[in-house]
Amino acid sequence: MNIFVNSIIEYRDKDLRMISIERVLWISDDLETAVVIRIDGKEKSPLPQFKRYHEIIEILTTPFAFKLEVDPYTDLNSPNEEYLDKHKYIRDEKWNLIKDYVDYEPYIYDIPRLEEIVKEIKNKTGKKSKRIYSVLREYWIGGKTKNSLLPNYSKSGGKGKSKKLKGNKVGRPPKKSILLGQEGIGVNVLKADKKIFEIAIKQFYKGKKTTLKEAYKETRAHYYISGYKKIDGELVPTLLPDEVVPTYRQFLYWYKTTYTFKDRLINRIGERQYQLTGRPTIGSSKNKAAGPGDIFEIDATIADIYLVSEIDRSRIIGRPVVYIVKDAFSRLIVGVYVGLEGPSWLAAMMALENTTVNKKMYCKRLEIDIEEDDWPSSHLPKKIKADRGEFESTNADKLTDSFGTKIINTPPYRADLKGIVERHFRILNDRIKLHWVPGIVHKDFKVRGGKDYRLDAKLTLKAFEKIIVLTILEHNHSIINNYPLEKEMISANIIPTPLNIWNWGYKHRSGVLKQVTRDEIRLNLMPSGKASVTGEGIIFNQMRYSSDKAINEGWFEKARKRRWAEFIQFDPRDVNHIYIGKEKFNLMDRDKAYSGFRLEEVLEQQLVLETQIQVMGTAQSQLKVDTDARIKKIINEETSSSNESQTGFESKLERLKEIKQNRKDEKIHIREQEKWADTLEDKNENHQSSVVYLEDFKSKTEEIQDESDHLLNLIINQDKEGEL
Repeated sequence: MNIFVNSIIEYRDKDLRMISIERVLWISDDLETAVVIRIDGKEKSPLPQFKRYHEIIEILTTPFAFKLEVDPYTDLNSPNEEYLDKHKYIRDEKWNLIKDYVDYEPYIYDIPRLEEIVKEIKNKTGKKSKRIYSVLREYWIGGKTKNSLLPNYSKSGGKGKSKKLKGNKVGRPPKKSILLGQEGIGVNVLKADKKIFEIAIKQFYKGKKTTLKEAYKETRAHYYISGYKKIDGELVPTLLPDEVVPTYRQFLYWYKTTYTFKDRLINRIGERQYQLTGRPTIGSSKNKAAGPGDIFEIDATIADIYLVSEIDRSRIIGRPVVYIVKDAFSRLIVGVYVGLEGPSWLAAMMALENTTVNKKMYCKRLEIDIEEDDWPSSHLPKKIKADRGEFESTNADKLTDSFGTKIINTPPYRADLKGIVERHFRILNDRIKLHWVPGIVHKDFKVRGGKDYRLDAKLTLKAFEKIIVLTILEHNHSIINNYPLEKEMISANIIPTPLNIWNWGYKHRSGVLKQVTRDEIRLNLMPSGKASVTGEGIIFNQMRYSSDKAINEGWFEKARKRRWAEFIQFDPRDVNHIYIGKEKFNLMDRDKAYSGFRLEEVLEQQLVLETQIQVMGTAQSQLKVDTDARIKKIINEETSSSNESQTGFESKLERLKEIKQNRKDEKIHIREQEKWADTLEDKNENHQSSVVYLEDFKSKTEEIQDESDHLLNLIINQDKEGEL
């Protein structure tokens, strides 16, 4: 068993009566020491105490101590908005008194040091020591949270508070009581009943597509029983008599007075369905945007198509991820990302970076020719509306801190709040399916016996991106049905296409658009990583990069003695370059095979190669073992032969002196063995052939003679060089 900070432990005596209840405030890293404080109210002014961690664990294995699962201060730490608004000034006043000191753990729990801290707070604020100790106790006893300093009015009664009911049942008498002429039949709904009701609503009703009455029946069958009986071998609960169980009317009354209409609706149809269909629909997406660039909406989808690798078209690489960024005011698509990065911060940043680029240059890279007026957006917005996910992280702070762009995260299940983007995804998929693109996924994909469309994949990622961009250009010039034109637009005879509305808004409502430099975008939005500076180049993802700066400053010569790491920025869509600061580093010639590819494709190719090498690993090892064995055999045989030929009478000096003559004799011997007469001789007696010697070449033509002379001269020259 383990304990943690804020664990609550109840201690009991030998008669199992409660002695004390303590909260764990702190545990040392080595699990040697723990600090606790009493929270049972029996001690008037409790202070933190140091205890041995293992002693607490040990006593928890006995009947005399156990961990409490319910924290008595949970409600105080989770107040409703009304209560918080009314009393937070009291909380904040207390918090400001101690906030600069409570993190001095564990020193603040040591009594002498605690006295010093209290004295310092007293001198600083003028508050009395008694008040400071009181606030610290509230903080520790309540669970070390800011809200634990809220005033605790839980014992107070009054309007809107539950009555403390005792004795006979209150309220309208049940019909059974009236018919039988008996008073007092029935029970009051007590605190324990309300707790059961709360659990039952979550267990049997919330989002279960059932009725409240059925939930009540389930509640009785599970929580208001006297035992079980067997019917046909099955255990069936025995219900308590109606007279001692809250009625359905009481259950219904409690439910309606506890939950608001909205809460009851969510309980009945579920949170997701409520957010999509049950909520009030007021206004439109456009009405919330003041002009172009006021709000950009961003979202991602996985396209219904399978693609092939541009490096090796025989490999299927799966379905691409498409990010779309759309201007809420004009409906103009202002940014796009098509890649293999699953919906993530990295992919979202690539889409946002695309909102700032010159679209004519972007399309040119895809071999699509447009004019700047065809796609004029190259800006950052004032606000970005997104699903939570990747935009609910610390990375998103960069947008606010660096560019002043505010993030608006939609509630869970509320992708429809970004309806402009969502509708475009539906149109996009339908548009692609209209052309029956190879690899497209259809409704019968997972039906048994249905065709496996993955095998039809033919398009590369780059080709699919071109298709996406073409549909975007079409959309930006297409008329929007039911667009709520403003009076000024009607007066100007604006035809409601995204491009026309953007251009009109750019002239009249463009005060929120933000233009940023490529360097600013790259340094803040592009993904970063670490590259290693080596003697062979700057290595990132097994690819080598260089620049004039690195060469002129002798980076690679220095790296031969000692490598070092550099933080870099990179564009996953193009591996040709990486950046260190504002310096661009280019892919080196030895890795030019990867030029023009995306990082995902390169990493996939590297993975395939590594996998192939691993698959061949055993065979390669066996080849080495076989070769080593044959080499050892040759060495052993030759060593044996050499040892047998030595007489042992020659001195070392004599053997070394004869090396030059021995070499000359060996060359003559080798020539005799390898001369062309022997190698050209046909030893097969069944075939008649003649041996042609070098002298016979003199009768050939002049051209052949020249070639023969050249060959012979080459051999002679090599012999002379070997003798030198």
